[in-house]
Amino acid sequence: MVTIKEVAKEAGVSITTVSRVMNDRGYISVETKEKVQNAMAALNYQPNQLARSFHNRRTSYIGLLIPDVAIPFFTEMTERIETRLRKRGYKLFLCNSKDRGSYENEYLNMLFQNKVDGIIIGTHMLKTEQYRAIEMPVVALDVTLSDSIPTISSDHAKGGRLAAEEFVRNRCKCVIQMQGDVNVKTPSFIRNSIFAEILKENRIRCIDYSLKRNELRRDQYYNEAKKVFEEYPEIDGVFSSDLVIANVMKYLLDSGRKIPEEVKLVGYDGGDIAKLMYPTLTYVEQPFDLIADKVVEILIRKINGEKISSNIALEDIRLVKGMTT
Repeated sequence: MVTIKEVAKEAGVSITTVSRVMNDRGYISVETKEKVQNAMAALNYQPNQLARSFHNRRTSYIGLLIPDVAIPFFTEMTERIETRLRKRGYKLFLCNSKDRGSYENEYLNMLFQNKVDGIIIGTHMLKTEQYRAIEMPVVALDVTLSDSIPTISSDHAKGGRLAAEEFVRNRCKCVIQMQGDVNVKTPSFIRNSIFAEILKENRIRCIDYSLKRNELRRDQYYNEAKKVFEEYPEIDGVFSSDLVIANVMKYLLDSGRKIPEEVKLVGYDGGDIAKLMYPTLTYVEQPFDLIADKVVEILIRKINGEKISSNIALEDIRLVKGMTT
């Protein structure tokens, strides 16, 4: 195993200088940093992370706790968050709770024991008091955990309004919004209430249909689409997340329904799924990059000692027109 002494010899500097470069402490010239970094690369030197964390009282690890990385929103966010953390010198622990409180509790205990520097939480299966009791920097990703933990999300009120206005423009008469489990505490449900209000103001019938995510596999959304159209044949508009809309679209095309002549579709999220559908989907696009930027920024500021608890709703959410309206 290569030692720090060998790195110092290879770079032609002292052991103290190598240590200062690794821990980013004190002034070191760019030339010296490059010598040390080149020596470490040449020797394939792997720093002792435990020793470094003891010296810095930081581990350079962040925990990301989400319901399921297979959910498109969290797929989009995980990749972006990890990329931004890596650029800041952090590594990521990814934890999938599968919407189970026991899993979430186990993962939180694991993160505490490994003494991560901070946690990003995108799931809410525990009591508010349990989140409030966490004694380390925490940021909430599109969920409401407690009044002491800042929540970063899109401006879902604006998103719901943009979607509703599209159905109003298309002169729909009966629109169904297929939404997730309303018992989950997330600001994203603001879009559903705003959406319903605007439709009702314009005398458009709005049907609220709940999809319990933890009780449905993704391949069952097709059957749910079939179920709602059999129950409500008068539906001429559907609003839901991109994944659900993809299944609704498949069902409609399989059953010979014309899009958008007979049924208008509007998705929500704007991830890869939305961009791959044909006919091209009309969807509300969340600002994934900006959300990731803000989540990482706020968490690192909290790690550095700032007290931040205010929620942030990013307004850069937009409607992207496709062929389904």
